[in-house]
Amino acid sequence: MPRPAPHLSATLDRRFTVITGKGGVGKSTVAAALGQRFAAAGHRTLICELNTQERIAPLFGRPPSGSAVTAIAPHLYSVNIEPRAAMEEYAVMKLKLRTIYKLVFENPLVQRFVRFIPGMNDLLMLGKAFNHERERSRSGRPVWDRIIVDAPATGHGISFLRLPRIIRDAVPAGNLHAEAAAMWSLVTDAKRTAVHLVCLPEELPVQETQQLHQTLRSELGVPLGALFLNMVPPPLLDAETEALYRRLDPPTHAGAKVLWDLTAVRQKREALAARYGEQLQALGLPMVTLPTQYSPTFDQAALGKLVQAIADQEQP
Repeated sequence: MPRPAPHLSATLDRRFTVITGKGGVGKSTVAAALGQRFAAAGHRTLICELNTQERIAPLFGRPPSGSAVTAIAPHLYSVNIEPRAAMEEYAVMKLKLRTIYKLVFENPLVQRFVRFIPGMNDLLMLGKAFNHERERSRSGRPVWDRIIVDAPATGHGISFLRLPRIIRDAVPAGNLHAEAAAMWSLVTDAKRTAVHLVCLPEELPVQETQQLHQTLRSELGVPLGALFLNMVPPPLLDAETEALYRRLDPPTHAGAKVLWDLTAVRQKREALAARYGEQLQALGLPMVTLPTQYSPTFDQAALGKLVQAIADQEQP
């Protein structure tokens, strides 16, 4: 598999991290692995899921966090950002009085109106993550050292990231314009933000990742981070055994022949993964390869192996 660029550590260590990719490629797994990596280094880290069936807290053996920020491991927290809760929090912060919020925003007519505004839920969720980024303690220090957003899958993820720019350009002035402009400034700030892509070594995910890369770089101009190639099959044989294997004739014993055939299939899969890795490396992003975990359940031990795989690839 291709090795990552030497500046991988600097790419991973942005304060605001967004993770996206085709659905089902393991975005939440990568978010959890990065969260554990940051937390192990002593960074107070928040992982934000977006109105979804939670995966992060259960990976750490904890119940779902819901809309409240919840500790799931030392230095590590998670939250499932829900649009309605995000709207209430933001409105109360601006209006100062919860009674005014209830009077205005819990009105059924207002709720129906807000529900039909295109992109409103995405704006509320991104706004909540943005508020976490600018949270400060009484001493003025950031509350969070690292924030990870487990963003929607490819098409929805592009719309999610594009939305602040649309609002900023569509609304000429006022509070909504200022908030959208500040969000867009964060999303496009290469010193604070990195958008990581996650892919599988398979044809359709690779094609979609190539298109996603083109859109994010050329149309949106967001700062791209690393490319995580997930579920890469580890080599079946070491180099010495591989050389001996290739010198053998196909066996005639039935059991040995099954093993021979399975090994041949596995080697073809490894070759395909290597080819897809080379195609993705052409995108020019630092690449992190994460091995397939052969386990009946994906737990903290399996997650720890991925964190170690990331650490190994950060070495010069």
